[in-house]
Amino acid sequence: MTNRDNLHAKVRAILEKANHPNTPQAEAETALALAFRLMQKYDIDERSVSKRTFDNETVMTKTFVITGQYRVRRGTLLWNIANAVSCHSYRDMMEPNPTQVIMVAFGTENDLFSLEALYTAADLLAARSIPSGDRRFKTSWWRGYCEAIGAKLAKEHQTIVKESPGVGLVLIERAERARRVMVQTTPHLHSSTSNYRSDREAFGAGHRAGQQFSSGRNSFGNSVRQLGTGSHG
Repeated sequence: MTNRDNLHAKVRAILEKANHPNTPQAEAETALALAFRLMQKYDIDERSVSKRTFDNETVMTKTFVITGQYRVRRGTLLWNIANAVSCHSYRDMMEPNPTQVIMVAFGTENDLFSLEALYTAADLLAARSIPSGDRRFKTSWWRGYCEAIGAKLAKEHQTIVKESPGVGLVLIERAERARRVMVQTTPHLHSSTSNYRSDREAFGAGHRAGQQFSSGRNSFGNSVRQLGTGSHG
């Protein structure tokens, strides 16, 4: 098994245990940030930044089909996470089926794995965390949750960059390559905005739920011990 396979197995083990119904919420809430750090650190530790070996990595594409309730907000969740893991993504607005949202993501093989793993975990944790309420309340909750998850992962990204001088430029260049490929292969892309009005209380509740993914050093250390990440999958 390669080092990358070992990493992927370890990350899957963390997220699967974190999303198990019997796992306490406090442990589950740190899993996203912990998995994010492991996946980002892999690229930092396994490759020499000075050699710029990232430049030769191929940008690939992956399509995510999102069905079920709140699929538009869940698409936003994927978009926010994509930005944190050096990927770029867009929603396919030409999709004729109104019961599904199609998100297309661009990035390196490892970045796309990170995106899929983190999105799946965040989506499942949201299902566990969302409070009761009407549709407007829950939609507003999702908006707050998505925003907070994106902010948490962005903060963790900045911490990693500070700890490893030089890696920031590499990650920026990798994200820029993903953006260029996306634009080149999808020239019809354009930005859009939503006129939806949020329920302030629900938005705040969702934002607080997303903020529970602690990026503190003590939380990471505790999570490693609690989730049993000492063994390779």
